[in-house]
Amino acid sequence: MKKLTNILTAIALWIAFSTTVHAQEVLTNQDLIQLAKMGMGDAILLSKIKNANNDFDASTAALMALKAAGIGDAVLAEVITAANDPARKTVDANDPLAPHKPGVYYQDESGQLVELLPAVTSQNKDKGRITNILSQGWAKTTAISTLSGATARAQFYTPPPFYFYFNQQNVRFEQSSIGYYGFVQATSPNEFTLAKLDETGSNRELEIGAYSNIGSESGISEKHSKPFAIEQVAPGVFKVTPSSLPTGEYCFVYAGSAPAAGSLQRVFDFGVN
Repeated sequence: MKKLTNILTAIALWIAFSTTVHAQEVLTNQDLIQLAKMGMGDAILLSKIKNANNDFDASTAALMALKAAGIGDAVLAEVITAANDPARKTVDANDPLAPHKPGVYYQDESGQLVELLPAVTSQNKDKGRITNILSQGWAKTTAISTLSGATARAQFYTPPPFYFYFNQQNVRFEQSSIGYYGFVQATSPNEFTLAKLDETGSNRELEIGAYSNIGSESGISEKHSKPFAIEQVAPGVFKVTPSSLPTGEYCFVYAGSAPAAGSLQRVFDFGVN
């Protein structure tokens, strides 16, 4: 009688569990452990994994916990595969710790994680060339990269923390799917510069170099560079907090290939007002 009661209890738990999974269509590590404790074999677990989305944790500690619960190697291998398949991975899109397509994001006032879309420099030009010629090369000529528009689309009263996502996350993304320059090569925000843009009325300008008889320099000038703090919050995920920024226009630039004469570049621009 006791055995029959246990069987009926197990069936009732299984029905309740199946109803929950069907409604949510998301499996977790704890779900697998509960199924294993109910006596479900690897064949059933494999079938559930292959026919449901998941929010699996495939870290070493999590896999050890699954193994300790009696789950077989074939299931563990499928957990790793499913956890690293973006098409099967279900996460909270507004959770900064969840995997995201590489790029720069911020949370708006409602808590939604919004992608900071890049802008492309429209042209590069020199400033002060005539003065340089008249001074026989002693006056400085400045190289300028121009962004169209007086302001960026993203405007903040107080700059929020930004989240940088690279392709070193727990869930990796295909290289061909990464559309934003810099996130293919870079692995941390240390490889980016936060730069202040000069406002000219109809456009925004970024000084990218200078030359004269005294010497030459290239890249973002020190007077335009602004500091920011970096905190790694997950593998491939970094929280970037700018220092106090006065009103103005700014952009994150991949320092590995900053705008240069004869080339255009993507930058992640925003404004503070």
